[in-house]
Order: sequence, then C-alpha cells, then structure tokens
Amino acid sequence: MKHWIEQRVQDAPNKIAFKYGNKTITYKALYEDALQVAAHLRQHNIERLGLYIQNEIDHVTFIIGAWLAHVEIVMINTKLTSKEITHQLKSVDVQVVYAYKQLEIDQEVKLIQDISTQTYDVKQMDIQLNMDDIATIMFTSGTTGPAKAVPQTFSNHYHSALGCKESLGYDTSTQWLSVLPIYHISGLSVVIRSLIEGFTVIIEPKFDVTRVMNMIKQEHITHISLVPQTLKWLMDDELNQPYSLQKILLGGAKLSDDLINQALTYQLPIYNSFGMTETCSQFVTASPEMLKHQPRTVGKIPTNVQLKILNKNEQGHGEVAVLGKNVMNGYLNINQANDTFEDGYFKTGDVGSIDDDGYVYIYDRRKDLIISGGENIYPFEIENIISKHPDIINCVAVPFEDEVWGQVPVLVYESDVTLSEADFQPLLNEYLAKYKHPKHVYKINEIPKTSTGKLSRVKVKAWVEHAEQ
Repeated sequence: MKHWIEQRVQDAPNKIAFKYGNKTITYKALYEDALQVAAHLRQHNIERLGLYIQNEIDHVTFIIGAWLAHVEIVMINTKLTSKEITHQLKSVDVQVVYAYKQLEIDQEVKLIQDISTQTYDVKQMDIQLNMDDIATIMFTSGTTGPAKAVPQTFSNHYHSALGCKESLGYDTSTQWLSVLPIYHISGLSVVIRSLIEGFTVIIEPKFDVTRVMNMIKQEHITHISLVPQTLKWLMDDELNQPYSLQKILLGGAKLSDDLINQALTYQLPIYNSFGMTETCSQFVTASPEMLKHQPRTVGKIPTNVQLKILNKNEQGHGEVAVLGKNVMNGYLNINQANDTFEDGYFKTGDVGSIDDDGYVYIYDRRKDLIISGGENIYPFEIENIISKHPDIINCVAVPFEDEVWGQVPVLVYESDVTLSEADFQPLLNEYLAKYKHPKHVYKINEIPKTSTGKLSRVKVKAWVEHAEQ
C-alpha cells in the first residue's frame, strides 16, 4: 500500500505540512526531501538506525526518509547520559546512529551527522508500506527493571491515530502545536497523525511560556499537547480563554482538582488521557464534559480497544489490561514474562477500575515507577548507581509528591557514615540523566524490611513523608 506521505502528496501537495519558526515545508517538498534521505540510507544497507534528534523539520524528514527506505528507527532520549544510550543501543543491536550533534558513545557505532549532498534517482525505489513492519523502537522504564525496548509497527501507530481521532477529534484544518519531543511517543504521535490525516504541525524545540502563549494568540492554533505543569504555567500567564484552541491534550501526570476546575472555569477544552509507549500513546481520553461530571476519570473505553480489570479487590480495583491493534506485540530486548500479557491482553501494571457507566479510573501509576514532569524514572536505576558508592550499605528510591513536577525521586540510604548529596553527584552525573537525580537524600539507621526480608518501599515512602513534615 502507499506510504502515508504519498497519499498526502496526492491529496494536497501544496498544503503546509510542518512549520518551524519562520520555516515551512509542503507535503510535496517533504516527500521529495525524504526520498533523498531514503536513497542515501539504502546506499549504506542500514536495517536499524538510531536517531538522536530534536524537534526540527529536517529531523522529521529523516524519520520519514528512514521509513521510505524500510529502516527501523530507534528513538534516543537526548536527556540520557552516554552510558545509558550505549546500553540501550547494545540491547537492540544498533550499528549506525544519526545525531544532530557530536555524541560520545562507548561502542563501535558509526555516527552520521550530515547526509550526502548527492542527488539520487529515486524513480525506481521500492517504497511500499508494509503495516506489519516495525516503524519505531522506543525505550520505556517498565514495571520490573531497566529500560525495555518497545517495537511499534506501522499498524500500531495507525490504529492509535484512529483511536485518538475518535476520542479527541481532528481533521485536515487542524493546526497542532507540538512542544513535546519527537523522540517520545507523545511527540511522535502528533507527527504520525498529521501524515495520516493531512493537517499542519507547528513544531517547537522546547516549551517557552511567552513564545507558546504568543503562538496561541496569533497563529490560530487549534490543538496542543501538554503535560499538566506546562498547562498551569500557561494559565498563570495569559491563557484564561480558549482563543482558537479546540483541544488541549494532557498526559504524563495526574491532574489536580484545582487545575481541572481552573481550566474549566476558563472554558479551556482540556482532554485528560491515559496511555503508554507500549500502546503507542493514549488509548483512553476524557473530554471536558466528562471531567465536569467525573474529574478523576481518564475517559471512557473507545471502540478500537478492549479493557478489563484483572484480579479485582472488593472495591473493583485491579490491574488495567488492554487489547487492541495499537498495542505492541512484545518487548525486543527481554524474555516475555507472564506479567506482560494475559489472554492476549497487555498488562499495564497500573491499578484502576471501570465504573457502571464505563468511566475508567487510574489510581496508581505502575508500581514503584516515578512520573516526574512526564518522564518515567525507575527507582532501580537510581539504586543501582548509588550502590556503586563504597560507603552505601542499602538504599531505596521512592517518589515524593511535588507541586511543580507531580513527583520527584527521593533517596533513603543506609551507611556507617553521613553522606551529602554532593558525595553522590559524580556517580549520578556519569550514569544518569539529570531528571533522574534524587531531589532529596536522607540517611536512615536501618531501612525497613518486609516480612520476607526485602527492602520495603512502602515503609520507606511513609518514613519520607513523615520526615518531610
């Protein structure tokens, strides 16, 4: 079948596909540039390519070009340290990386920073789209340890986009402002929806309150993807009316009642959502009308997925499991354990419920996972690095509620000596991205344990909450 970009060129070749600052590109020009990238990649016989990129039109072109060349792309989080990146690339056997700047990687990987300026004849190039092919590989901090490699097929992305269109709504007239990084599923999903539907994406390299607010006022922005904290910053500035906004898609952290009430008072079209990398973005979305009646809900089940609650307790709470064509087939770099799928349903690891009216509620984000400003932080990573310090006996990282970021990581350690945050900084700087660094460090005489002798996160979290009072 035709690639999505081909269909866009056929339907509206001169429509603006992407805007970046003062630069724009039509679907026709985007396609032509992507074909040249594809031809260059074909010359090197690349099957799987790491992408170290940011929100720019040229980098979107590289993504599309890789797809046209039938190259699987591995999205690299640019916030990670070189050691973290190296580990991820090794786990999925990446031999070539395209990077927009110099990147230090501790392995034999070919680094591409500029593609050839040679013009290729692309008339005979085979660019047919196989929906079952892997389009992207993204890493996620799963529920039981280090980052897992999630293979996302074109079919997964396509059905995710269909679900988003059903629950959120968009069309060819949409102008979607995307400030979330395209190496994340939340940012890339906007790009993919535009290729399938044919709307215009305005991409920004980072979130800036003044700049985003001016764009909302002046550039007829209809859709925007945000995390709760960025929405709050905008409302604290001048976002006290919808302007041209039709949809504000929120995810990455729970919404507070105050934030919901303030947004609805301003008549802002907020849509709360729940999803994950394994489901190719959100698969349940709550409209403003739903939030007025049930502010804690993440929405109702759309027609393209099935949900069920596993191992319910007396209150009907249990693990949320999802079945749908948007769901990955299985991780690449780990053996599929029994806790990944059950009867075809993907076990999210999140505790939730579904009421009699079909509203879905999520109570705890994946056990032990720390969600900070939309970024996933797994305590195991922090503990593993801190344990390298010669004076550490035991340590536990737990989440602590934070007004700005939703949650921040806090470290509790056991040692014969008293250590400061500065004592851990060299290790943290070398091995972990800054957003994963503990924001507070506490010494404890003995870390509490469970009845089976395991370190008790629950008890440590309670201890931290008491210490913070």
